[in-house]
Amino acid sequence: ASNMISDGSELLLLIPSMAGVVGSVVLPILGAVPDGMMILCSGLGTNVAKQVHVGVGALAGSTIMLLTVPWFLAVLSGRVDICNGEPAYKPPRKAPETWRQLQNGFDLRNTGVGLQLPVFTNA
Repeated sequence: ASNMISDGSELLLLIPSMAGVVGSVVLPILGAVPDGMMILCSGLGTNVAKQVHVGVGALAGSTIMLLTVPWFLAVLSGRVDICNGEPAYKPPRKAPETWRQLQNGFDLRNTGVGLQLPVFTNA
């Protein structure tokens, strides 16, 4: 059901006259409906308190996953070599033509991303 909601919302964004309303009102509501239904349906049954705890836990877990996966993919795809504790976004002086930002390949110890001040102030 969530895939159908996602596909439909993307189609709604293609209508220029509705794009502003869809992006600011419709999509957040459509995103909240499955979450609300999960908690509502978890409260049905005999031991309501325990089942609601399970529903809220599942909702929290899915939200954390939805935040973590894009963050991880952004860090993984945006990483560069770390030279002297600083990310090497720009080539050093007299760098050869073959210089690349990511020369260490999949080395997670010597590659990373740089954080700017807005990340620290908003985190």
